[in-house]
Amino acid sequence: MFQIGFLEIVLLLVVGLFVIGPSRLPEVVKALIKIYKKIQKQLSNFQNDLESEIGAEEIKKDVFNEMRMEELDLSGREKKDD
Repeated sequence: MFQIGFLEIVLLLVVGLFVIGPSRLPEVVKALIKIYKKIQKQLSNFQNDLESEIGAEEIKKDVFNEMRMEELDLSGREKKDD
């Protein structure tokens, strides 16, 4: 989801160490991780529900079949031209 590198994480931890303090930093990090996981799970559930409601799998299959039919049609035309 987010593209955060190692240096950014270290920088955030150092800033957090100064702002929050060394005694509360582990608690705050655990709480933030829990919140992040909860939001991620809710977004995943929302995406799955939305895809099932609109029939995304059927739409993907239809698009794939249409593309395949176009490829076959073009290859048939090329063979006729030869």
